[in-house]
Amino acid sequence: MFGYVRIEKPDLLIRDFTIYKSVYCGLCKAIGRRAGQIPRGAVTYDMTFLTLLLMALSVEDPGLDHESCILNPFKKKPVIKSHPILDYTADMSSLLAYYSAKDDAQDDRPIKGRAMAALFSRSARRARRLYPELSKTIADELTRLNAMEPYESPERLAATFGLILEALMRQGIELLNRHDEPFFVYADLLETAANALGQWVYLLDAVDDLEEDKRKKNHNPFLRMEQDEAMTLARTLLIEREETIDRHLSLIDYERFGAIVYNIVTIGLPATRERILLGEKLPAL
Repeated sequence: MFGYVRIEKPDLLIRDFTIYKSVYCGLCKAIGRRAGQIPRGAVTYDMTFLTLLLMALSVEDPGLDHESCILNPFKKKPVIKSHPILDYTADMSSLLAYYSAKDDAQDDRPIKGRAMAALFSRSARRARRLYPELSKTIADELTRLNAMEPYESPERLAATFGLILEALMRQGIELLNRHDEPFFVYADLLETAANALGQWVYLLDAVDDLEEDKRKKNHNPFLRMEQDEAMTLARTLLIEREETIDRHLSLIDYERFGAIVYNIVTIGLPATRERILLGEKLPAL
């Protein structure tokens, strides 16, 4: 994943920011437990949001503890300690990092890509063993995406990538093990929102990489257009997907974390979109 699905920190209460960071840190530590310390670099804001969204709907309250961090061993801070969703998203973070590294190895960063792929190979094998059907879906869609990139439109390519996040959400919903009647409606809403979010991430990443891809002669669907046309189309497509995400997730009653979900969906996504379109650097969180 890419790190674009972010909170807008100035608009978030300190209490909710602390909770958000506890989920981020909990995911980081879960990756460490399941894949080793170095692979903890696979933690992203995107997978943090998936973790937070799924835990927001869990009937099992996530355990909160206070722990130190390898980056700051002398200060303890709140960390989501234990939850089945954490283990799942930790495994998926490693798997996606592995596929990203494999892609780099085939493109313009072969040495770094091969090194990172080797680093994540063990945890990726574990994820494939635990979730064989999901792992196959991800691999198949990425293969199809790579084959389509030289000639397909931004919309078609984004739609393919959207299927990956939809599949990740579907598996996460199954792990929640909820069978109450309203949740069957929620499941459809969540999968549609996840698909739109996957499309949003793909489109925004294509915009963000536009200049570098032009310089390195890499595939990018927006390079087939004039700059103004590309930016106008990108903004339109991104806003449409933001509206889909908001429309579907706003219909859900959350067990917890609702204010953080609201902040990311209604403020964070548009703010990140505009910063990338304007060529600005994303702020530290």
